[in-house]
This record gives sequence, structure tokens and C-alpha cells, in this order.
Amino acid sequence: MESLFFPIFKGLQEQGEIRVHVMQFSWAGPKEVQRISALADSFGIPYVQYPIHRKPIAAIGAIWSVYLGVFYLKKHIQEHQIQILMPRSTMPAMMVNRLWGWLRKQSVSVVFDADGLPLEERVDYAGLDPSGRQYLLLKKEEEKILRKADKVITRSQKSIAIHLDKIGMAHQRKFFKVGNGRDGLFFKPDSESRGRIRKGFGLSDEDILWVYTGTVGPQYMVEEMLGLFGVFHQSNPRSKFLILTRNTDFLEGKIPWILSDSVIVQSGSYKEIPYYLSAADLGLSLRKAAFSLAGIAPIKLGEYLLCGLPVIASSGVGDTEEMLKDKDFCFLVEEGDLYSGDFREWIGGLAKLDRGKIREFGLENFSLEQSVGSYLGMLNEEL
Repeated sequence: MESLFFPIFKGLQEQGEIRVHVMQFSWAGPKEVQRISALADSFGIPYVQYPIHRKPIAAIGAIWSVYLGVFYLKKHIQEHQIQILMPRSTMPAMMVNRLWGWLRKQSVSVVFDADGLPLEERVDYAGLDPSGRQYLLLKKEEEKILRKADKVITRSQKSIAIHLDKIGMAHQRKFFKVGNGRDGLFFKPDSESRGRIRKGFGLSDEDILWVYTGTVGPQYMVEEMLGLFGVFHQSNPRSKFLILTRNTDFLEGKIPWILSDSVIVQSGSYKEIPYYLSAADLGLSLRKAAFSLAGIAPIKLGEYLLCGLPVIASSGVGDTEEMLKDKDFCFLVEEGDLYSGDFREWIGGLAKLDRGKIREFGLENFSLEQSVGSYLGMLNEEL
């Protein structure tokens, strides 16, 4: 919300005749809600949060939250004369599904944000049974809003094809791909930070610093990233690998002892990320192969490219492969084929790459302006 959607919504307000309100349902505590509310206010975005109930049991609490959510939603629409409603996940979709008749009477348009393939991701990584009652219920709600929504936004053409295969090509014109862009004035190379941070890590100008930012877990191929770095480190013993993540506990016991002095784990603040990316020579964006990856647009990939970083990325992730397959600053890897001779040849040519051209590509395809433009294009499109 704070690093992706608030900036996009601010951009929409600045460039279009649009006023954005955010209604969030979460189990965040009062302190966190206060922090997000203050941040929203700094972006000029009205924000309200409602708690998700977990008692007496999680399932009943979720149903009660949906019931209350319908009431809160209806009240907010009336009080603020909302004209466009954009539910962003399955639970808000369930609320909207129960308001269709009333929404039509109010002339409220619905844009469903089918961001990724969240139910399939829970099947792939969280053990949700695709033939179980919970999945079938949630899938029914998702398909209902996909059919009824005035417009649907996704992050990849692959996910559009998947949804249309399910609900029919008659809905094709209402699907739009939008971007997960980052602010190019925030994510940019910084020579001062590069020198300062590399000096602190004991790196010379010739030494190679790898970087990974974001969540770590089994689906992010942590062991494989460490193994890949280990192979490189054998012939480049002064190289280092920086992992920036909030969930550092996951890495305990996973870093090989032989790399213990060369792998740096930190949980820096969001505002520090561009400084560390400026100090690096190579960014990683790997995901374990799964069907649900077809709907993803990795946010960290844009951050790397805007900072002029060459990248190692997984193939089969959203539309990434189509965008990057012919770019010399990207090495696409297949799971199980990480240590090929082609990789060693590619990484040996890092010094020859033009980081300025990498940033230009990032600005063209992964910038905040590109994202805001894709949203405005969708909203202004007459169907």
C-alpha cells in the first residue's frame, strides 16, 4: 500500500480529475494504523481502516467482516459520492458482489484489480486444496466479479489469457494491463552512496556486490541464490552478497559457513533501499516455478533497473521473459539450470554493460509515470 499504491494514487490525483479514497480491511494494530493514516495524509489521500475479525474462529470472523464491510462500503459511497469502486482482492470482491443491484442504481462503476493469481498462489505455496470447499467458494466469488465488473486490471497479459479462458472471450475488451511502477526520482543511481556503502563493506571498485531485496521464503529460492553466489564466489573471493529483508529470521542456519563472511543480511528502512542498490553491481529476482507466477509483475525488478543494475531473473514470471529475453543486462534462468556456462559467460561481461541504458529501459517500462499512465488509459477507455 504505502510504497506502491499511495504513489500511484497520488499521481492519478495530480494528472487526472480524480480523487482517490482508500478503505483498508486489516488486522493491524492501532499504532500501525496511525502510521499508515499519517502516510496517506502526506500523499493527500483520505484513508480509513476497518479491522478483520478473528473471533470466535477465523472462518466465522471473516464472514462477519464481510458482512460489516458491505455496510461500511455502502455508507462510504453515499457519504463521499464515490463513482468508481476498485476492490483489490477476494475479500473486498465478496463485499462488492453483495452490492451489485444497489451499485447499479447508484451508477457506480466497478474496476476489479485482479492483481496476480492470489488463489492459485495459495494453492502453490500455502497448501490450499484446489478441490476443497474454501477454494471453490473463493473461486466462485472471483469469477463472479470478473464477469460482472465494468473493467478488470491485471499485471500481465498471461493472467488476462488465463481469466478469459475461464470466463470467455466475450469479456476481452474490459481487461487492461497496468504497471507496478516505481518513482524514478527516488530509485536512481547515487555515486556518493555507492562509494560510502562499498567502503563500509570493504569492497574495492573492482569487487562485485550482489543484492537481493524483499521477502525471503521457499518460493523465493533463497538456497538457490546462495548456491549461485557460492559458485561465483569461488573464483571471486572478494565478492559479497547483500540481502535486504525484514524477515531475517528465515535466513538463520541457511547461509553456508564458508560464505558467512561474504553474505551480509540487513533489515534497512525502505528509504535506504536506493542507496544500497546504487552500491551493488547485480540484482536478483528469482521465484520457484509455479502456475501462479503467470500473474506477477515483480516490483523489485523495476527498482533494480531504475538504479541501473543488471539482473538475474526467473523465466516464466508474468510478462518478464517477453520483455527481457533479448536484453544483454538480464540473465533469465530456468529452475534447475542455474549454473550453466552461459551464466558464467554473462556474469563475466558485467563491466561492459552501460548502466545508463539499463536505467533508461527501467524508466520506459517500470516508472511511476508509466504506471499512472496505464491507470489513466484504463479509466478513460470507453467500452
